[in-house]
Amino acid sequence: MRTNTETRVLEYPKCAFCPGEAHYDGRTLFGPWANMCEKCFQFNGIGLGLGRGQRLILDKEGIV
Repeated sequence: MRTNTETRVLEYPKCAFCPGEAHYDGRTLFGPWANMCEKCFQFNGIGLGLGRGQRLILDKEGIV
């Protein structure tokens, strides 16, 4: 069963809320989606799963 909680990326994007590196792409408490670091995801995100958010996994081999 797929949980839709992770997706692979070639590089981590910048967090939309701070200068940090984003490890999550998710819906925020405010409605719009954003890339977020761990701290900002815990504060602004609504969780993981379909329609909620995904953890970004770095794909070091480039096989996205």
